[in-house]
Amino acid sequence: MDYKNKMKLKWLNKDVAFEHLVLAGDIGGTNTNLALVGIKGGKFSIAVEAIFPSQEITGLSEPIKILFDLAKKERADLVANRGCICAAGPVSQNCCKMTNLNWDIDGNALSKELGVEIIVINDFLGISYGIPTLDVNNPEQILVFKHTDGSTPDPRQAAKAVIGPGTGLGAGYLTWNGTDYIPNSSEGGHLTFAPFDEESQVFRDYMKERLNAVPDVEVLVSGTGIQNLYECWRDTKGLAKNDAWAEIENAKPTDRPRLISKLADSDPVAASMLHLFVKMLARYASDISTLLLPFGGLYLAGGVAQKELRWLVGDNLFMKYYEMAYNKNIKPLLMQVPVYLIKDYSISLYGAANACLKLTS
Repeated sequence: MDYKNKMKLKWLNKDVAFEHLVLAGDIGGTNTNLALVGIKGGKFSIAVEAIFPSQEITGLSEPIKILFDLAKKERADLVANRGCICAAGPVSQNCCKMTNLNWDIDGNALSKELGVEIIVINDFLGISYGIPTLDVNNPEQILVFKHTDGSTPDPRQAAKAVIGPGTGLGAGYLTWNGTDYIPNSSEGGHLTFAPFDEESQVFRDYMKERLNAVPDVEVLVSGTGIQNLYECWRDTKGLAKNDAWAEIENAKPTDRPRLISKLADSDPVAASMLHLFVKMLARYASDISTLLLPFGGLYLAGGVAQKELRWLVGDNLFMKYYEMAYNKNIKPLLMQVPVYLIKDYSISLYGAANACLKLTS
């Protein structure tokens, strides 16, 4: 397989001298991002990044070798002696069983083959390691959500939480030990979905029948969830017979969320799909917040949240559903949680680099 023809290579800090250089990887159901990340003065910078389509490769060994070779040819000193791979799936014994791919990641085998110490961690544990590298006052990195009363609470030295709809749905959290933040693993995207109105009940019941099992949040609130929502709408309500919906029907399932998002600017049914998606994401975010009380901040990550930002902030829809609580004692707690959207797509790579420094020798 010719991996080079499938790769996009980006040089970002080609001439910077670094104190440390590590391999960082962010492996999702759609893209495999590999980078050499440099650390200088406590700041993280990507020297070079290679992006591969996850569905069109069969593992990480060859892509990493290609990145190493190209970097070394450009600059002989761009050599990493350790690395961290963040992957979408449960991790055990330094191996990840990928949730949305038909290949897995064995960090021990990679270490042996590449001669470089490689650790593998869950993707949202990686993002959790990246959270402390962000500046919530930097609008290039962070969008601050306003609560329905217009307030933007300041973060405290307390728990932080991160959730993110991408191809799947990830979750992570950080605890404060009095001096530092400690990232923790989670498979919170697989909590049972809780419907909250007629539309979400119909969707949940449709997925229960299709799966022959109680659906988790991920199959409804993710890129895959938007694809599932399209099929639910088509099968239970019907869709207009026109060129736009025909294109979506004939598209690959992984392309449908993007096409629905594009159509939503002009089609009220597509817009209604995304409105329901935002409401479901907001209710899930609220559930996570009541569980963890993340007064240090609730962070939204993931490609879907970033791409559908206009639907999250339009009419303050996300925050309206986030704050809903019948218990008069719970809503004031939710109002105290700072809510952020991570705009910096490099968060996972920074997190992998940070984890690499903290977890390897």
